[in-house]
Amino acid sequence: MDGIKIYRGSDQIGGIVTEITKGDHRILIDLGANLPGIKNPALSDDELIKRVFAGEGDSIHTDAVLFTHYHGDHVGLRGKAPEGIPMYIGGTAKEIMETIAMRVELLNKKLCKNAPSQIETINRMEPYWKLGSSRDFNGIKVTPLVCDHSAIDSYMFVIELNGKKILYTGDFRDHGIPGQDTFESMIKRYVGKIDVLVTEGTMISRLEETGNNPIKSEDDLGKRAAEIFAEHKENVVLVSSTNLDSVMEFYHATPADKVFLCDAYQAEVMNIAIKSRSRFFDKYRYKKCIYVLCPDNNSFYMKNLEGVRNPVTKRRCFEMADEDIYLDKGFVMLARPNNNPNMAVGRFEERMQKMKDPFITYSMWTGYLEDGKAPDANIVRFLEGKNDKAHMEILHTSGHAYVETIAKLMELTNPDKIIPMHTEGRDAFTNLPQFGEYANRIWKKEDGQVYEF
Repeated sequence: MDGIKIYRGSDQIGGIVTEITKGDHRILIDLGANLPGIKNPALSDDELIKRVFAGEGDSIHTDAVLFTHYHGDHVGLRGKAPEGIPMYIGGTAKEIMETIAMRVELLNKKLCKNAPSQIETINRMEPYWKLGSSRDFNGIKVTPLVCDHSAIDSYMFVIELNGKKILYTGDFRDHGIPGQDTFESMIKRYVGKIDVLVTEGTMISRLEETGNNPIKSEDDLGKRAAEIFAEHKENVVLVSSTNLDSVMEFYHATPADKVFLCDAYQAEVMNIAIKSRSRFFDKYRYKKCIYVLCPDNNSFYMKNLEGVRNPVTKRRCFEMADEDIYLDKGFVMLARPNNNPNMAVGRFEERMQKMKDPFITYSMWTGYLEDGKAPDANIVRFLEGKNDKAHMEILHTSGHAYVETIAKLMELTNPDKIIPMHTEGRDAFTNLPQFGEYANRIWKKEDGQVYEF
């Protein structure tokens, strides 16, 4: 049966798997794990994998798994794909995943010597072919397009089969560092009129959150961060290490008289991103030295950073941090809460104990906070006693498309049919005034049902 099947994601955020089928061949888009803390998932991860690969090698052949980006709710089950199935992801995304995996494996081996490795699975992944070009998988033609998301090197796909043209958005937005102009020009140049739009709708169920947040873009975030950092001497920023648009905004917002600090893992991820994007975006260029926090001042942690130099000034981009200097001068420190159960106090909490009056900039989804929809115990513990207005400000912009952006995409592509996914607001798609012109084009089916061509 030729068509589109969403195995999971029709009515939930994260844990995504989608199938595009032609005859007895198919491609899969994403193999995502359920988000931590999700209540009543449509399917467990184990049950999902059983369903996805039940007919593999018998009634169906998987020609490829295409990953939109490196977030766990899209790649978390990659190791469950049968060997021999080609897997693809962006080249920069693969580098970032390798860096994350090496860090996780070092931690896991401390906890369990026989912990399974993720590196082998990541090594199986191939980078996408040339931007704007296509590849045919037994009659399923795929053109990957780089898009704006909180994970850099994210992709949406133009998919053509049986004379139909599909746009599968994955997670996207138009308010990051690349901006609206890049988004619109890409859609006009590479997409145009389509038959079917498969679009994420994360923010459909978060309209109140969006409306109450004055920080609409990464540019807004950077401007407000500069004001906060100028006002406070000791700045601690809680931000996802792979939310690199925000990380780079914080880096460029650091005042000239203050030190920018992060640990070696974060520095390595930043270095990968800068190498990949500095040709295209000013905010991805080196501005000032990045000082690296190394446990016990051990230079071993600098081994992958020592030779990196600013291509313009030829100066070293990374130096090992001197605690006496940064505590005296003032700083902006990117931090993460401790998630190691064997450590009573994490490295960043330990450093904060030496500070006089740290101010925290919280730049993550508010749902992880104590009174949020999905509280994260590690974050709640990290912020304990510091989450009042005198010591913390929430400064975050979404990694996902606003309603207005999805409406703009509908206008630019004029789809005959629209399939919402990656959303808890599926039913609202037909009721939003912004989508009014397209309300009668929206298909809403349950997980596992097929949208036939």
